[in-house]
Amino acid sequence: MRAMCLKKGLPVPLLKDMAGSTNPQQTVGAALLIVFLLVASVTPALASTLTVFEGPGCSGKSKDINGCGCFNLGVYTGGFHFVYTEGQAAELYAFSNCASRELPDRLDLETRSCVRNEHRSVKMLC
Repeated sequence: MRAMCLKKGLPVPLLKDMAGSTNPQQTVGAALLIVFLLVASVTPALASTLTVFEGPGCSGKSKDINGCGCFNLGVYTGGFHFVYTEGQAAELYAFSNCASRELPDRLDLETRSCVRNEHRSVKMLC
């Protein structure tokens, strides 16, 4: 026996009735859209990465920098490796907080330098 809607005396649709009334192609399309959105939300965006090293000759501790904005390098002045991805360039600055008296050194291709340097900060451009 079907339950009746209290206000109008109409039958309440059952779940099996609602599922059967949907177009199967629409259901598949909606499911694929949901899967795509879930995958897109958990997949990290491709971005360039700057790996900086504490010791000379790209030795010792290392630190990866990616994302957007200004990052201070601290003690990581022993060399770097920049991996250029998806058009995201970077700029190396002589002072902390992306300050410089001169134009910054721009990185817009894969670059590796394993000599001690004077860079104190990097701006990852987005």
